[in-house]
Amino acid sequence: MNAIAQRLNETFGRKARDWARRRQGIDPRSSRLESRRIYILPTRAGIIYAVVVFTMLLGSMNYNNNTGFALTFLLTGIGIISIYHCHRNLADVYLHFAGSQPVFAGESAVFDFIIENRSPYARAQLRFGHETRQEICDVLAPGERQRAGVRIDATRRGRLNLPRLLLATRYPLGLFRAWTWINMDIAEVVYPQPARSAPFYTAHHNGIAATGKRSPGDDDFSGLRTYRAGDPPKRIAWKILARTGDTLISEYFGGSDDLVWIDWCDEPTRDLEKRLSLLTRRVLDAEAAGGAWGLRLPGQTIGPDHGATHRHRCLQALALYDADNRRNDS
Repeated sequence: MNAIAQRLNETFGRKARDWARRRQGIDPRSSRLESRRIYILPTRAGIIYAVVVFTMLLGSMNYNNNTGFALTFLLTGIGIISIYHCHRNLADVYLHFAGSQPVFAGESAVFDFIIENRSPYARAQLRFGHETRQEICDVLAPGERQRAGVRIDATRRGRLNLPRLLLATRYPLGLFRAWTWINMDIAEVVYPQPARSAPFYTAHHNGIAATGKRSPGDDDFSGLRTYRAGDPPKRIAWKILARTGDTLISEYFGGSDDLVWIDWCDEPTRDLEKRLSLLTRRVLDAEAAGGAWGLRLPGQTIGPDHGATHRHRCLQALALYDADNRRNDS
């Protein structure tokens, strides 16, 4: 019976949420929560409260007890007033999307929001988040803005869509629960999970594989290799050493015409996710070592550059590579 009730509850809840989404549509990134989109129902405590008040009414009628009538009507009035205050606690709250940052697969993406109260009265006991993880805003004073983060687990690379958000309250007595759904069309990029380390590879320059005959220099980053006795300390990739514990040496070659390429074809493995993981590690290592570098993928080439913008562009290309086909196949 419990399993059947649970399935019925899930089915009803899913249909109700789909109906609410069709009714409300897609919300802008800065939204005002109007009264017509706020739903309210009694909680379990509210149902028990109603049963007790109704029982008191029957008893008062049976014994013609004026004191019982007075107490019953008083409790009924308190319940009706709590409906008004519970609904008003959410009405006309403003919600603003404040940004997010890309993450790697296996991490948690945080979507930042600002809850704003423009009304002359305070709000209390607001719960904001998605269905499985919510934050509590105890008091929101008149004119106050509070930041709230929605944390979503990023289990796979690609685009992480923001799920439907929930803003709810049981203020003031917990007898009723008012809530509203927020549907914003927001997504963040999830980079492939980087491999712990990537083997040294032969760099490609100007479209031609390196032959090993080039003279070393200090101009352009060529790649990483394992430490050998006698290597100068200044060539140690200290950031990589601090992060992974692996002692790697940055190699450079002279001449401004030499360019470093991180190439799809350098990886012999046929496992797509493993290959992307190794390429992600090489992108991070190349950027940490400095110098200009580029990325070659089937059907896409990103020219050599360096910096945070170039790093994001390359990691995004790896994150979205064949992502739609991968979702369709799974």
